[in-house]
Amino acid sequence: MPAVPASTAFLASRRRLFGALFSSAGVEHGGLAMRRPGRDGLRTKDLPQSPDALSFPPAAVRWLTRGTFGYSIQDHVEFNALGASDDARWTAWLTRQLNPAAINDGACDARIASAGFVTLNKTPNQLWNDHHSVTNNYSLRMKPIAETECMTVIRQIYSQRQLFEVMVDFWHDHFSVFGWDYDGGPMFPAFDRLAIRPHVFGNFRTMLQEVGMSASMMYMLDLYSSDASHPNENYARELFELHTMGAENYGGIVQNPDSFANMTLLGHYTAADGEEERLKYVDDDVYEAARALTGWTISGANWPYTPIAGVPLGQFAYDSSTHDQGVKRILARYFPASQGQADGVTLFDMLARHPRTARHVAAKICRRFVGGNPSTALIDSAASVFNQAWQASDQIAQVLQVILQSSEFKNGWGNAMKRPALSAVSALRATGADFTPKPDYTTTYTPTEEFMGRLQAAGHKLFYWPAPNGYPDDPIAWSSTGTLGMTLKMLPRLLEMHQTESYNNAYAFLIDVQSQTLGAFATSQRTAANIIGYWCDRILGYRPEPVHTVAVDFLRQNVAATVALDLTTDGTDNGHPSNTGTWNINNLSRHYTIARLRTAIGLILCSPEFLRR
Repeated sequence: MPAVPASTAFLASRRRLFGALFSSAGVEHGGLAMRRPGRDGLRTKDLPQSPDALSFPPAAVRWLTRGTFGYSIQDHVEFNALGASDDARWTAWLTRQLNPAAINDGACDARIASAGFVTLNKTPNQLWNDHHSVTNNYSLRMKPIAETECMTVIRQIYSQRQLFEVMVDFWHDHFSVFGWDYDGGPMFPAFDRLAIRPHVFGNFRTMLQEVGMSASMMYMLDLYSSDASHPNENYARELFELHTMGAENYGGIVQNPDSFANMTLLGHYTAADGEEERLKYVDDDVYEAARALTGWTISGANWPYTPIAGVPLGQFAYDSSTHDQGVKRILARYFPASQGQADGVTLFDMLARHPRTARHVAAKICRRFVGGNPSTALIDSAASVFNQAWQASDQIAQVLQVILQSSEFKNGWGNAMKRPALSAVSALRATGADFTPKPDYTTTYTPTEEFMGRLQAAGHKLFYWPAPNGYPDDPIAWSSTGTLGMTLKMLPRLLEMHQTESYNNAYAFLIDVQSQTLGAFATSQRTAANIIGYWCDRILGYRPEPVHTVAVDFLRQNVAATVALDLTTDGTDNGHPSNTGTWNINNLSRHYTIARLRTAIGLILCSPEFLRR
């Protein structure tokens, strides 16, 4: 049988690679369905598959990929020093990550400081005065959210407190706020710094109320404008449906829900104080909760921006004059008249310790780390700890211990897709990028603008989800040809972006793959096989097939995989010696080798092994 030409073999292996990619994403490359995040009406054939072509990564790679913003070989080296076995190392890693205050994050902090952000540590009052009250300068008004977005990306890439940042991202989705809102955007740094970050591993009850009292959430769901004469149900409804009990526990519109028959129908349980409470909420509960939260507002929220009871503008204030002081009944629990602000406090207590809240939130955390459809047993275990520890200062950390030490987490892989932002950040982490995003209001097209624009094109710009339900964790939501296609365009482009100006070859690259490759091998060892093996190890943590073969075939062109490639004298472009290389068909070891190197690494970044977790 005659040998298959190298070019034919490459095409066949490339088809296998991208066939596996599209299958793993839940799409068929023959007739692709157009879907955007959150769209319903999917067909059975649209469901994600796990093709045999996908190789199973080593344990440490799987765990670090899921517990961080993407695998990095540096993390793996540090992981290997933590114990004698993978299980012992993981226990030590998890213990360390759940105590972020003990982790030195000075290098990341220094990078953030170098960006020159000026809004991140401002008080709500300062944000109000400096940005919210500015009505004729949109850039200045949105500067706080723009700086928060950039800071978040920096921490996701460079922070040593990786699990902490993963959970920051989770809670921002859970308590979703559209950060670019005209009113809420100027106040967003306070929402992130005061309502989310202090409670990431802490107490859900505390975070729940802090979120409800934040200006960004109040503007998002109109709580600031709710008063006794016109209670606004927007926040109250999402408090039940999204933040606590979950839509799966909505009982509908029920007349007399606290009757014996309806208590039986809707379910009930005995609270710690001996009171009977319903297990499902109905519309009446939403209306009554809205009444309980009247008077919870922002000082000076409404024109003419007069402070309430001396509270500085932009900060939470309770306005007793607008609170509904009447009797209320929520989930069958009686709220006496004239309790004032205590109505809201009692409501948060009741919802935070409710068993259906425990299960709803625990299930969401399970999906974030396990993916797909976590087992009932795992959700039950996590929910039990969540419920029992509802008053504990480390409640969420206890829940994470259950999930991240479970066999379901340890033994699974591939049940979830990386969302576009996670794909981009993990690519930057794995490839050793030097990227400090910061807002720029000049006419220069900066790498920050391009990066954020490409995330938006893929449907995953940070804090940009307009609905209060947050970006979905379901892999189906991210497998449309639009979203997946823009992600596949974005990842290789990261390797071509320059510092300072995105399209100016006079500046260094965000990712200097040439220097990193040269530093890894002596001249004679710079073969396609060695180079691709090195970058597979860097990006994936192992060398799966057909990814390894496809990338080697591409990089070597028609020379042997053992021929050393010229990565040093291969031409210049606009004074930058590491841009593309030159046309040299007579010596394929010098034929656009630098450009081919970046493209080969791009193939690895576009592989299903990289895109799934």
